[in-house]
Amino acid sequence: MTSPIFGAGKQLAVAGSSEFDRTPIGHLVAAARKLASIDRVDELTAAVPELARTVCPVTSAALVLFVANGDPQVLSSSGRSFCMQGDLLLAAARAALEHWGPSRKGGSGSDAARARGLAVLPLASGPQEPVLVLERRGVGECLSEAEIEHLAVYASVAGTALARARTAAALREALAREAAMLRVVRDGVIALDQAGTVRTLNEGAAAALGATRDEIVGRVLREVPGLAPLASALAGTSDLVLDAIPVRRRRVGVRSQVYEGGIVATVRDGAAEEPAGRRTVGTAARYTFDQFVGNHPALVQVLENAKRAVELDLPILITGESGTGKELLAQAIHNASSRAAASFVGINVTAIPRELLESELFGYEGGAFTGARTSGHAGKFEAVGCGTLLLDEIGDMPLEMQAKLLRVLQERVVQRLGGTRGIAVRAHVIATTHRDLEQALKLGRFRLDLFHRLRGMQLHLPALREREGDVRLLVEHHLKRHADRAHQSPVKVEPAVLAAMEAYDWPGNVRELLNVLDSELALLPAGEDVLSRLPTPLSRRGAAGGGSSSPAPGRSTRSAVLRLSEIVRRACRDALAEHGGNLSAAARALGICKGTLRSKLSGFDVAPLEVSASAPAPKPRSLDDGR
Repeated sequence: MTSPIFGAGKQLAVAGSSEFDRTPIGHLVAAARKLASIDRVDELTAAVPELARTVCPVTSAALVLFVANGDPQVLSSSGRSFCMQGDLLLAAARAALEHWGPSRKGGSGSDAARARGLAVLPLASGPQEPVLVLERRGVGECLSEAEIEHLAVYASVAGTALARARTAAALREALAREAAMLRVVRDGVIALDQAGTVRTLNEGAAAALGATRDEIVGRVLREVPGLAPLASALAGTSDLVLDAIPVRRRRVGVRSQVYEGGIVATVRDGAAEEPAGRRTVGTAARYTFDQFVGNHPALVQVLENAKRAVELDLPILITGESGTGKELLAQAIHNASSRAAASFVGINVTAIPRELLESELFGYEGGAFTGARTSGHAGKFEAVGCGTLLLDEIGDMPLEMQAKLLRVLQERVVQRLGGTRGIAVRAHVIATTHRDLEQALKLGRFRLDLFHRLRGMQLHLPALREREGDVRLLVEHHLKRHADRAHQSPVKVEPAVLAAMEAYDWPGNVRELLNVLDSELALLPAGEDVLSRLPTPLSRRGAAGGGSSSPAPGRSTRSAVLRLSEIVRRACRDALAEHGGNLSAAARALGICKGTLRSKLSGFDVAPLEVSASAPAPKPRSLDDGR
């Protein structure tokens, strides 16, 4: 052992002012009470040496773990550094422990150690248990028999407190592990005690039962409205497997296992128990809110609104240009909701012929039309159960289908083609579109009532060209992901190329940016780790704009690329010129509000003209006005 045992700490105050509190026994009782009030291992470990100095006046105290054939490990300390250091202290401590013996008698365990003012007291038996080492500094000062006895009692109490704290920590860890296991299990799991009280359930079980965890946990299951049939089914004393138990206007399948403390059961939505031939496989919802990259306030605000809409049972309309991440936002909403364990089904309404769209959405009975399956087919509304249904590109849905979709959303009931039975709709509906739906309303291409029904909450994802500063973050994030997948150091981008990327409009938004990066990484010569060639879309833009020709491979240039600020300045100037200096009309043409245009003009050498009586009439407002 070469490193000294040292420590410094504040002596804990012992409450109380009676004569008893000022006696050695009173100090011992106060310290024991303090130990009993601490329930965390780390806090107890720090408090044991400090409180020991209140039981007996010593100058140094430490909690030490002695390892066979190794240096001792100081867990905590209090007071001044030990006078006895190094191998001498180690030898004296081990000699004291040997004299201590299993009978736990004999004071500090060694008359020689006591004569030096040293006491070594195990907190519990066992080679891996810490010991309390104390020293009273001063020539001829030693610990008395009575002080040793008080410290031995204190050490025993401290050992019991540590054992209790370890047990509590292990229990907390087990509970946290159990909760984590329940969250990753896709099937619904519910646990009841012997009295029928719900002790825990995961999100899958809550979704299958049509309830929330707060509504069920801690209550007797049979007293929860609509769940009495499930409680009756689980009331037996043996394991069971049951299908089609009615709960809250739906049916669930149950498989239970009885154990000493109660019952654990898996609960599955009846829609998930369909035969394999009729089951619809959902799209994997892989994205979460954490995977959205960007710090622009417009994007941050959209994500905050989406997080607030997670548990709202309202349709959500997500708008934005192609490539902005509308479906990814829908997946993130699904994964953050209580429906995460249920299915996520996405359907692109433009990818299915209009004559088949109705049967895909609503399903059909056997023999409903020529070529129909004899067993029938469950539509997306039915197959998704209580999960999330994404209607992608809803703005391109045929008008006749819009009317049928409106009725389903209003009544929350769907009817298969050729059928007469109403099927309850439990899905959370999210719709996306890149169309300007307000313009489509004016042109008669979209129903106003369906628009308002879908817009329970509207989220608009900004275009990448509007997210100043986010291109750099997206490039760095994507290159890091590529490096992690390839198990190599990240590829860098030459500053001039990165500047050109930031100045580019990116009409395909984030999707185009990531595709360009993937293409450039694939073409990067072996052994190179810097992207120095201007990507093809950016070089074509420079040539089309009348700039210099595309740079030769391996070289980059910024002469053909306009800075973003210059593009904004020209757009503002052209809009003002086009509309005769009318700020409102120019802002409307640019798709921004008047205040935003005014603030941008303040930074450029462009002044608005006076609005004349002949100024052009305002154009129709777009969906993005004022955003």
